[in-house]
This record gives sequence, structure tokens and C-alpha cells, in this order.
Amino acid sequence: PYYQDIRGSILILDLSGFTALGERLRAELGPRDGAAEFASRVNDTLSSMVKQVHRHWGDVLMFAGDALICLFEEKEYGELVLGDNGEELNVEQKTRKRVRDCCLSVLGQIAIEKDLTIH
Repeated sequence: PYYQDIRGSILILDLSGFTALGERLRAELGPRDGAAEFASRVNDTLSSMVKQVHRHWGDVLMFAGDALICLFEEKEYGELVLGDNGEELNVEQKTRKRVRDCCLSVLGQIAIEKDLTIH
């Protein structure tokens, strides 16, 4: 096995509302169509979340049920990121900003889906 120490931030994006959504879709559409619609929404939602993580230079380490466990490595990507006072952020600050921006982006995407939320 290969072992390497890295510095970074772990982000766990945990969805809630899937059980209620599945039950509602089953009641509205019936067992077969409800299950198909549920699977489609789960797939679309998780795919959107993965895209947002990648867009912010993060990696999805694993899926854990309806959650994503993500790593944002403290690494220089060559981007110029300025703080509130106009100073350039160091790599640790840039990483925290990428994590925060990813969270906000995912929250914005999830807000479109009225049945789900993230915590």
C-alpha cells in the first residue's frame, strides 16, 4: 500500500428528504413509475453535486448512502484569489474559500428541488 500525508479539507454533503420524496412519488405515480421518477431525481441530484465539487477543484472520495464525502486538497492551482481587503489569499485560505463556494453552489442547486435539502 501507498501512503501519503496531505493537507486539505473534508466536506460531507448529506442530503435529506429522500425518504419523504420516495413515499410521495410512490403515492402520486404508483410503485413502478414512482420508483423510476425517484431514481431519476436521485441520479440527477447526486450528479449535479459531483459536478459542483469538481468545478471547485474538489474530489469525491466516496458515496455514503445519500451523502458525498469530498476532499479539497490544499494545493495551488494557479488561480488569483483576493480577500475582502484586496490581498491575495494563501493556499489554505483559497482552499477554505473553494469549500465554502462549493457548499453555496450545491445549496443553490438543491434549492431548485423542492423536496430535498442538504446539511
